[in-house]
Amino acid sequence: MVADVRTVFSPADPHIRQIDPWRDGRAVANLLEASFRDEAMNDDGIRLIHALRNYGLLDALALGGSTGFVWVEDGQLIANASVQRNYTRRDTWIIGNVATQPAYRNRGIGRAVVEACIQYAASRGGRYIALQADVNNKPALHLYKKLGFRRLGEVTHYLRPAELHLPDDEPSRHARKARWSDRAAVWALAQRHVPERFTFAEPFDANMYRLGLRWSLLNALNGNIEQWRVIDAGRRGELLGAVRTRATFEGSYHHLEVLPSAGATVEDAICLIESGLRRLEDYVTKPVYAAHACIDETPHAALQAAGFRPMRTLVHMRLELDEREG
Repeated sequence: MVADVRTVFSPADPHIRQIDPWRDGRAVANLLEASFRDEAMNDDGIRLIHALRNYGLLDALALGGSTGFVWVEDGQLIANASVQRNYTRRDTWIIGNVATQPAYRNRGIGRAVVEACIQYAASRGGRYIALQADVNNKPALHLYKKLGFRRLGEVTHYLRPAELHLPDDEPSRHARKARWSDRAAVWALAQRHVPERFTFAEPFDANMYRLGLRWSLLNALNGNIEQWRVIDAGRRGELLGAVRTRATFEGSYHHLEVLPSAGATVEDAICLIESGLRRLEDYVTKPVYAAHACIDETPHAALQAAGFRPMRTLVHMRLELDEREG
């Protein structure tokens, strides 16, 4: 039996229900894996799929405070969308994992589960709803625009193959290990590269930019070894840039984040990146993941010069609930 096409979510719709933690895990995992198999899935996505398939949805949701809605038809799970509060912005909820089985697309089903998530967040006092969509996914971008979401900007995600080697040449600038006294300058660089509009669809946790022994120990307890390297600028206390590396023992990738200053050149940023990559050579060889907002060409040019390959670009979008209701 084929259900009527939906254009607006109704709480009374018999096909939509909130995710059941006990019975939906494997079906949601299969749907997400099939829907995103052609995309570069990060470690969070891989862990989610593993948790859904092996431990049941309850385990995955307990970690992230997430819930969601599914469309069920003729006993089959057809579509899914998840929603969770942005833990760094308590007025914002994030929608993700929006997927519909190919044979059921273009019937308004994806819109229905997304609207269910929007209403769920609104009922809990949410002011903003945010999400990310692939820049090449025109149907999704069109849907979200119709729902009232506005584009905030784009973030490009990169991967550097594990088999690439670093050049033998000495870098033109020396990067040193960051000190406690660098913390304010590092935080200023982080805020420059992650302006507020990019903190809605992706949590921006200040703790990720803390320096010192305490944070190093906490990372180690989580199975990560994190290091910061910086290049000094001409003036005392100022930095030409910083790079953070996180070596992971269980994840599929190591991680790198480069934060050049406004006065840094592409060559300066390459020196930072190569300094970080040399730190990662001390650990098990893995691909290295990086992501950067599309607001300054310098880090993007430097990442590609250092062997990072763009995997996908995600559009960050936000819906303001007061505007929608008005």
